[in-house]
Parts: sequence; structure tokens; C-alpha cells
Amino acid sequence: MCIRDSTPIERVDEAFEVAIVGSDPNEHFDTIGGLIAHEMGHVPKRGEHLQLSGLHFVVLHTKGGAVRWFKVSRVEDTPSDG
Repeated sequence: MCIRDSTPIERVDEAFEVAIVGSDPNEHFDTIGGLIAHEMGHVPKRGEHLQLSGLHFVVLHTKGGAVRWFKVSRVEDTPSDG
């Protein structure tokens, strides 16, 4: 599934039937893009990826120094590299 960076975290939670939780329970983010940038410690670039709460996020498109689109899949649906 492809999602925009501005997609609310709750919408991704519902679509994949998970509860996406970041590494810092005291931090709150409204959008998936904000959470992923926080988790990575920088604004991700095209091709970068992150696994979080059983989901695999891949940056598909950036524009103006910001992520625009992510590809999201369940970790168990993601092909392994080895």
C-alpha cells in the first residue's frame, strides 16, 4: 500500500490492524511522515526504509527536502535480502 507522508497514524493503524508506536512513548505525532522522520533521526531520502511496529516503510518519493510517499507492507510480507 502506498501512503502520503501526511496520512494520520491512526489511518495506517486501522488499515494494517496494528498500533504503531515510536521508540519514545512521550513523543506524539499526528502523521506517519513525522513519526518516521523522528525515528530515523533525519528527513529520509528516497529508497531509505524503516521497520516499525511490524510494518516496513520504504520512501518512494521526496520533494523539496520532504518525503511525499511511502510504500508500507507488513514485515512478514517483505522479501528478505538474504
